[in-house]
Amino acid sequence: MTTPIVIYAFNRPDYLERLCLSLQAQRGVALNEAEVHLLQDGAVSPRSGVRFAEDAAIEANVAAFRRVFPQGQVHAAPQNLGIALNLQRGESLVFETLKAEVGYFFEEDLELGPFYLATLEAIRAQLPAHSRLGYFAAYGNHRAPGDPQRPGFIPLEHHWGFGLTRRCWQAMQPWLAPFLQIWRESDYQARPHLRLVEAYLGKAVASTQSSQDVSKTMACAELGFGRINTDVCYARYIGKQGQSFSAASFARHGFEGTEVATALPPEPPRLAAGQLEALIQAKRAHHARIRQEQLEPHLAEMRKRLFNPDRLATRADVEEIWRVLMDRLPEDEGYYERNVGQRTVRQIRTSLLRGREARAKSFFLKVP
Repeated sequence: MTTPIVIYAFNRPDYLERLCLSLQAQRGVALNEAEVHLLQDGAVSPRSGVRFAEDAAIEANVAAFRRVFPQGQVHAAPQNLGIALNLQRGESLVFETLKAEVGYFFEEDLELGPFYLATLEAIRAQLPAHSRLGYFAAYGNHRAPGDPQRPGFIPLEHHWGFGLTRRCWQAMQPWLAPFLQIWRESDYQARPHLRLVEAYLGKAVASTQSSQDVSKTMACAELGFGRINTDVCYARYIGKQGQSFSAASFARHGFEGTEVATALPPEPPRLAAGQLEALIQAKRAHHARIRQEQLEPHLAEMRKRLFNPDRLATRADVEEIWRVLMDRLPEDEGYYERNVGQRTVRQIRTSLLRGREARAKSFFLKVP
């Protein structure tokens, strides 16, 4: 194998070790250990100063990776990037630094069956015939798995254990630029959901969700790239604890009973041009309808309970911030002239919270 493999990790060393061991145990391919890269996120946010993980968990991740892949490459972020920017970092490594045409990307909460990489390689071999194939995976449909002797393809939903082409990634970058800017400004765990969903107002497709996974799905839908998954399960999702799942939701989705294929079929699944085109068109049509029919009513409901902190402040915003934080209003009209329509709600709020008066009034806030 010459395809680089990127593993994303944060603070779950037990999951990471299971993934690494399952990668090491792959059959049907010769794994080049030097092409396995750990993209380890950091613990403390440079934007907020919030600690999202203990240093011991970060160190345990690196140690687990090193035990399994001593010749693998560790790319440890000194600060917490958040999942969106750490994923972007790994993709940039593969497509800009390594100049690869395809990369394989894994988060730590997927345990692979013995033929996962062999199946991805069988799909990758078909890429010359399918220039519009962007993402491909082989974790399957755990609710209704296909026939292991005759695997087929279904639409890809979650971006778990996937192959991604350079052609697709490069095309997505201008489309994703507004979303990347928002993720750079905010901790991902506290991302401004309303602002992210509002970003679809300028697009032909939309979603009512704000995750980085969804934004990439929308980019592919509008740009005309297909995303496929095998119907047979060649891996199992193990993420009982994480940002997206809890033990209860994991059980509710039925992941515990996933049966993983332990042999390759007589013939690898073949992707027909007509099947890929149908998947592309169906996904685009679905999300175009959401943009045309559902987005603005949904935003109206969101705006009743969520607010965009990066909008330019009105006079009413300024007065509300001052009343809550300062127990008074600004003393001179010049303050309004300098801030109303000139600075965002977030900027005004942050500058006040960092000031001596607000800190004294809110003495429970400990500012480093």
